Amino acid sequence: MTTAHETAATELLHDMTADPAWTADLARAAAGLRRQYPEQSVTAIGQTRERPAYWPPEQIAAFTYVASRLAHGLIARRRIRVGATPRPDSDRAGNAERLSRVVPPFTARLDLEQNGADSDGTLTWDAPATAWRATGTPVLNAHVYRGTIHAPFDLKPFSAPLEVGYTKPSRTLHHLTEEGAVARWAYGSTDIDLLIDIERLGGFVAARPLPAGIEMVRVL
Repeated sequence: MTTAHETAATELLHDMTADPAWTADLARAAAGLRRQYPEQSVTAIGQTRERPAYWPPEQIAAFTYVASRLAHGLIARRRIRVGATPRPDSDRAGNAERLSRVVPPFTARLDLEQNGADSDGTLTWDAPATAWRATGTPVLNAHVYRGTIHAPFDLKPFSAPLEVGYTKPSRTLHHLTEEGAVARWAYGSTDIDLLIDIERLGGFVAARPLPAGIEMVRVL
């Protein structure tokens, strides 16, 4: 059965392939996924049993869209140390114990029953925290072949839906579109990746004025 977020990703793919710039981005992303992007850069957005090189086109579209927003500083990111990797989904009690090791101001709560819930749990921070966003200013020096300077994005106390283990890129995009944030604890990762969509959530969670050129998206 096709989910709502998969249907939305298919619609996104249709829109992107009608735009030459996005079509080029899709081709670059597909090639990058075949050549193995840095693993955590991929799993922060999506992770399935299939290798990313074999993702269907709509999942590559969702991945490309989120990755592009990260690269253009429209999504801020914060890595939060857990110190352990997730166990299989069937061991929810074990994963809850591991998530209890997250240090303040962050608290990770795993839904031990879930029962069709929209996420696996919730990541909360009860004091100000700092995420980081790309500025678009390139870095070229002896230690960095290619990259961009990142600037701090200070956060007020808030919360984000938590996804553990396998998650399609379309589900990550769904959370960012509908809730403005998502926290990803992927298989094989000892960190949680917190993603904040600045255009959708920034006005509520930003501890300072939004960066120049970024405005809140009005959702009807």
